Amino acid sequence: MESSKFQRQVRFILRFGKALHAAGTPAHTLEGTMQELCQLMKIKGTFISQPTGFFASFSNGEEEVTKIERVEPMGVNLGRLAHIDLISREVISNTISYEEGYQKLEDVLNAPEPFGKRIHISYFLFSAAGFLVLFGGHWGDLVAAVAVGILMGVLYIFKPIGPAYQMFEAIVAVVASLATYLLAKLIPGLNVGVIILSSLIIFMPGVYITLAIAEIATQNLVSGTARLVGGIMILLKLTFGVFIGSKLASWFHFPSLDVSFEQIPVWVALITLPLTSLMSLVGFRGNREDWKWVMMAGIFGYLCSKVGAHFLGAELGMFFGGTCIGAMSNIFARLKNKPSSIFQFPGIILLVPGSVGYRSMNFLFERDMLGGLDTAFTMIALAMALVVGLFFGNLIIKPRSSL
Repeated sequence: MESSKFQRQVRFILRFGKALHAAGTPAHTLEGTMQELCQLMKIKGTFISQPTGFFASFSNGEEEVTKIERVEPMGVNLGRLAHIDLISREVISNTISYEEGYQKLEDVLNAPEPFGKRIHISYFLFSAAGFLVLFGGHWGDLVAAVAVGILMGVLYIFKPIGPAYQMFEAIVAVVASLATYLLAKLIPGLNVGVIILSSLIIFMPGVYITLAIAEIATQNLVSGTARLVGGIMILLKLTFGVFIGSKLASWFHFPSLDVSFEQIPVWVALITLPLTSLMSLVGFRGNREDWKWVMMAGIFGYLCSKVGAHFLGAELGMFFGGTCIGAMSNIFARLKNKPSSIFQFPGIILLVPGSVGYRSMNFLFERDMLGGLDTAFTMIALAMALVVGLFFGNLIIKPRSSL
């Protein structure tokens, strides 16, 4: 192979890997996808992915290249994944050159956020309302969750930069807790815990922890352990913020209102479920044209897990839901010729045990060690059941590619 061609291939693959990493691709998927790309280009590649970068080594029998790429973690971005997948297929099929592919990947990395401020506020509003209906409560809880959800959306839009950004989860938790406890002083019948959980659900690292378990299960031990510790730290910041907010609220005293509310009927959840699922399009920054698949994935995953839990119990129900999502994601990828992640991530978002992890930390802050450890074990068991289910779904329907 010509040295110049080899260098161009390496340059493109490195940019491809950096774009995948920036789109939130877990270690096992990133390494597998880059290996596939190297095989298609007939060069040898070895990769080690970490949460904040990756190592890559290439050889063609005559020449060897070793690179280290540093990448800032930016969360799952389904829109980028779809564009990256398309660009890689265009390069492999010789539709575009390596240089054109490199430039297109650069454009993907530098692309602006797909949704504006109003849509992000709507995202927090409808997510808080939708999850509260799923968790259960009365109409007063719903109104309070919507109000606090809007407040969370505003904070997210104007989130700080620099050192304050590292404590952003704690800051939003303080504000959400303080606002909820003050509302509860005004209307004593509010379910404080459910409202706080619903308003903070967007910040819960459920997907983060699930990806960590998946990485550990695929022997990416360093990356998985680092990601798991990162998820636990987010839970600690959220729990500590709620604790501080409750203490601040105790300083305020004012007369309460005598107001009563009716329970939200169960059938309301069937109406809000599609909208709650659709909000994943904003959360995972998907392409607008994929909205119907994102909504269908959320509904499909939630219903499968509920059916499984009804007949098999919580853990096996989660396994059944994961299996259905894994298999259906691969069917979607084959039929639409798109990454299976577009269906998979929205499919698991209503199943990931982020809220269980939050409750575990809450028990620990209340010095209930037994309750905290029991709930933490439940979180790990549910996450593992979901991950194993996703892998089992890949056995039932073979993936189109690692993506």
